[in-house]
Amino acid sequence: MSKRLVKFIVGGGALLILLGLSACESVQFYSQAAIGHSKIMLGRTPITTVIEDPTTKPELARRLAIIQRARVFAVSELKLPDNGSYRQYVDLKRPAVVWNVVVTEAYSTKPMQHCFPVAGCVSYRGFFDKADAQAFADQLKSKGHDVVLSGASAYSTLGWFSDPVVSSMLNRSDLDLAGLIFHELAHQQVYQAGDTAFNESFATAVEFMGIESWAKTQASDSEALISKYQQTKQRNKAVVTLILKHRQLLAEAYKRTNTTDKDALAKVKKDGFDALRADYKLLRQQGGGSDGYDRWIAKPLNNASLVLFGDYHGWVSAFETLFERSGSDWLRFYEAVEALSKLSKEARTQQLKALRL
Repeated sequence: MSKRLVKFIVGGGALLILLGLSACESVQFYSQAAIGHSKIMLGRTPITTVIEDPTTKPELARRLAIIQRARVFAVSELKLPDNGSYRQYVDLKRPAVVWNVVVTEAYSTKPMQHCFPVAGCVSYRGFFDKADAQAFADQLKSKGHDVVLSGASAYSTLGWFSDPVVSSMLNRSDLDLAGLIFHELAHQQVYQAGDTAFNESFATAVEFMGIESWAKTQASDSEALISKYQQTKQRNKAVVTLILKHRQLLAEAYKRTNTTDKDALAKVKKDGFDALRADYKLLRQQGGGSDGYDRWIAKPLNNASLVLFGDYHGWVSAFETLFERSGSDWLRFYEAVEALSKLSKEARTQQLKALRL
């Protein structure tokens, strides 16, 4: 399963700290964000310099060169923003750039929202220091919440700063590495504050469609490369669809259950996750799904474990349909997405549902 589950959006918060303005979260939280982000920005080296350095390991140079080409492709072919992002590199010397905490109530699949200037409300809260993230997670666990803490390989400042490539981004296939650049730049193209599912599904759709276009330019056997990618995508989609189905079933079961009957709610929860595991096992036995999720399904799961699947994949098919209706023209597509972002959340959701049918 991808380590890039979420991105930590820090730009607005760090900027507010630098300007000395008040914010809707604690000064302590914004201080760690500003300090952590500043350390990364101060550690940047131009990618060209890293590639040309004779002491750079060949594999690192090769992968940074892929990012350079992917960035050019993103601008020229996908019509994504051309700015200072992803032109520099930072070796983090740690496995994740930030650690994110996702929280739900004990008997709800709805995530706790964390609200920030510029970024709006999102379904997670991110920390540059894992110990800070763990302390926040432990605090909420002690109150009876369901909590998941996970490392994220990338984060975005939504164009407020020139985001660098960080070393944690490189642990993926060549195609997925290019796709990550497309995904991150898509956040700078359209972003609707307060609607995580809209933003992440849009960026994921750009990532998926961008990879297929990119693959055609990368090898003489591009058809075989695209076919393999599509097969992997479909296998992953089967798992995500299964998880989203069980998330919805669990949400409905919670609603049907007397909220004062904790024993009944606990049984609903246990039965729901048992059913998810049973269906996943059947899918794998039938040759479906992806072994990339085997470790995830074997972990202790809770409501918070299910949140981000909906955020990243819930509306992808809707955006793919919108791209087709835009004549597969990227600029027309972005205009249509921008128009969607201007609607009320209720109206936007209705339009996305219609596109997803």
